Amino acid sequence: METELAAIIPAAGLSSRMGELKALLPLGETTVLGHIINLFQSCGIRDIIVVTGHRTEEVEQEAVRAGARTVHNADYEQGMFTSIKTGIRALRSETRGFFLLPVDIPLIRRGTIRLLAEAFTNFPLAIVYPVFHGRRGHPPLITISLSKHILNNDGPDGLRGLLEQVDRQSITSVRDIEVPDANILFDMDTMTDYKSGVDLYAKRDVPTIDECSVLLHDLYRMAPMGIDHAQRVADLAAAICAGIAEKRGAGLDRDVCRVAGLLHDIAKGHVHHEEEGGRWLRQLGFDRVADIVAAHKDAELPPDARVTEKEIVYIADKMVSGNMLVSVENRFRQKLDLYADDPAACAAIKRRLLQAKKVMEAIETETGCSLDYLISQCRRA
Repeated sequence: METELAAIIPAAGLSSRMGELKALLPLGETTVLGHIINLFQSCGIRDIIVVTGHRTEEVEQEAVRAGARTVHNADYEQGMFTSIKTGIRALRSETRGFFLLPVDIPLIRRGTIRLLAEAFTNFPLAIVYPVFHGRRGHPPLITISLSKHILNNDGPDGLRGLLEQVDRQSITSVRDIEVPDANILFDMDTMTDYKSGVDLYAKRDVPTIDECSVLLHDLYRMAPMGIDHAQRVADLAAAICAGIAEKRGAGLDRDVCRVAGLLHDIAKGHVHHEEEGGRWLRQLGFDRVADIVAAHKDAELPPDARVTEKEIVYIADKMVSGNMLVSVENRFRQKLDLYADDPAACAAIKRRLLQAKKVMEAIETETGCSLDYLISQCRRA
């Protein structure tokens, strides 16, 4: 399906409020434009059209370097709608739909693109919008059948007015998809915005608490009991992380521990749920948290290795039964009682208990206090 989808990236503007050309500003190991092109490529979108205008040669060179094709909008000073039309005219005949993503909205996650493409594939839709907490953002995915209407539209409200008209007249062919991606609402108009964007880029592989809420309640619909358990694990993981950080200083991220704790059982009920949960999160672009979730059932700490967020979330999960805080020994005793008639299972449980104790001892060494003390602190909170 992705081969029948295209992406149009209007990058023709003057960037007058920014003071620098947005498309060519550095972002990570590439540029703002290069990052957007890489985003679509990572989702299997091969036909990526960059619409140029102001400083055409520089933008075109960067677009081609990153693997996109370009088309020039001679009327770029008349506004973005002219660039959108220019991009649509350049679409290939086999295109069924196209993403529309202006160059100043660069931080969309690959999971958002995939969720929109999936909805477009499964239903006969004219427009698919990404939504975060009820607010529509970018990029919309638009059917090619609307292209003639867009090209023939000269209304004062431009594309927005036309799409709103489609929304009113064809309710069943327009779908809002809730996505765990606040960046669909973030654009870069000023240098202050750009600096904020650079900070967000550095954290792009870790969802915020608000984005976790979408994952738990909207996308994967975890049961209330599961959410209660996850919240307890998250709180304990954050407390353990804070205890280690107090002694160690920099090097651990409390937010990562909390978020990974919230999401560790997101695939509960599936075979090898820890690996499946990691796979889901990796597809959405949350790679750093995915690695922790995938290891939360069994995490081995090599001798002399320092504790990381992975071991913290692992041990926090072992100290929560349902929504109750328990000792590691009690948690494994419950398992031993449950499988008392299965010698092989009991042997495996005892091996995992030994493994958990090693992690627990390493954490207690780093914090200088027992995990029972940390549990008591969490109970008071």
